[in-house]
Amino acid sequence: MDKFLDSYNLAKLDQEETDNLNRPITKKEIETVIKSIPKNKTSGPDSFSGEFYQTFREDLIPILLKLFQKIREDGMLPNTFYEANISLIPKPDKDSTKKEKYTPMSLMNIDAKILNKLLATRIQQYIKRIIHHGQVGFTPGTQGWFNIHRSINVIHHVNKMRNKNYTIISIDAEKAFDMIQQQFMIKKNLNKMGIEGNYLNIIKGIYEKTTANIILNGQKLNTIPLRTGTRQ
Repeated sequence: MDKFLDSYNLAKLDQEETDNLNRPITKKEIETVIKSIPKNKTSGPDSFSGEFYQTFREDLIPILLKLFQKIREDGMLPNTFYEANISLIPKPDKDSTKKEKYTPMSLMNIDAKILNKLLATRIQQYIKRIIHHGQVGFTPGTQGWFNIHRSINVIHHVNKMRNKNYTIISIDAEKAFDMIQQQFMIKKNLNKMGIEGNYLNIIKGIYEKTTANIILNGQKLNTIPLRTGTRQ
């Protein structure tokens, strides 16, 4: 994999775009993210809900700004930013005795989610340029049927050709968001795309020592370290 990535030219941000990602965090950005948080959003381990942040945002924004500026400078996060509670939601009409028949829902603290959302919003404007157009899942402005339509066009094109000896292969990476190795994502992918500086340091900090507690039958089990998967 390392040899492939070293030889493959990924789309890369230019210096102006990189500088834009690394600019200081502002009150306006924090306020915009807080306003977008649903009031009934389930709280994380600290029990502070979205409604709490909505109600007291005028008091919280200066505190969060100071905190985020410190994180930006040092690349280190408070320990509470690494915490998450995982609730196991049974899939409808599935065998509840098998672990794969449950959907794990990770509940992070809202302040950590505000920082993550702020970072995601910044890079959103460049996503379509650095992510291949064939990636339609979880990309704003795209839908799954885009690739279905593209496949149909390819089939029609092949049918018009004399040599019809072609094969279309559909590949799905099972549980991609849960299984990706965090250090591989940071050191190999993000660096190759030109993501660097304070912005990258914050992302490194987010994945420095992520942990989670599984909630089972209303009881919180022992803390487990996480080395794979994205923070969502």
